[in-house]
Amino acid sequence: MSRLRILALSIGVLLGLLATSAVAFAQGGPLPRPETWVDGERFAGVVTPATFDPANGKFDELYMCTDGSTFKDGVPLISDSGPGDRDYNGGRWHLNVSTNCDSTADSVEDLDLSAFQSTDTYFECPLLPRRGGN
Repeated sequence: MSRLRILALSIGVLLGLLATSAVAFAQGGPLPRPETWVDGERFAGVVTPATFDPANGKFDELYMCTDGSTFKDGVPLISDSGPGDRDYNGGRWHLNVSTNCDSTADSVEDLDLSAFQSTDTYFECPLLPRRGGN
């Protein structure tokens, strides 16, 4: 799959999440909460309709599959940092995408980072611990 097609798919997924969250917020409903693995621990995200300029602050790396596949237990995202980590930037993300994902991965260390392509997508989505653990 071409880099342009992968980028278009990733932006489409992100814009879909942001649009869904904007509608939910306007209607007083719950915001989407996609799950993310961080070092083997599952977190729920809070999608906010906000993007940012990467020149105006720090961000963390987020990894996503664009072919409909997921990581361990159907979780769609893996982060290099999360709440409790000294270097966590509060849910400010740079999106990296791949069509070659490991369905058993639950941490960045499990990923072949060379299979991921960097995108120009930066957005905010704070992570919250899941109640009841993993």
